[in-house]
Amino acid sequence: MGFIFKFLLIAIALSWIFSKLLQFFVKSKLKQFVDHANDLKREEDRRRKPPGSNVNVDHIPKEYEQKRSKEIKGGDYIDYEEVKE
Repeated sequence: MGFIFKFLLIAIALSWIFSKLLQFFVKSKLKQFVDHANDLKREEDRRRKPPGSNVNVDHIPKEYEQKRSKEIKGGDYIDYEEVKE
C-alpha cells in the first residue's frame, strides 16, 4: 500500500512540474511569435507611410487601374417603389 501511495504522489508531483514547465515554454514561444508579428506590422507601417507625413500611401499598379476602368462602365437607372408594410 505504501508503494502505490509513493508512486501516485511522485506521479502527481512530476505531472504538476511538467505542466508548469510546458506552460512556461508555451507562453515564451507565444510571446516571441506576437513580438515578431508586431515587428513585421511596424515595419510594414513604416514602409507605407512617408516620413514626416500623416497620409498612408497605398500603391495601385497601373495595369489594375486600366483593367478596372474597362470593367466598370456604368449602368442604367432602375426606378423602384418603396413598399410600406
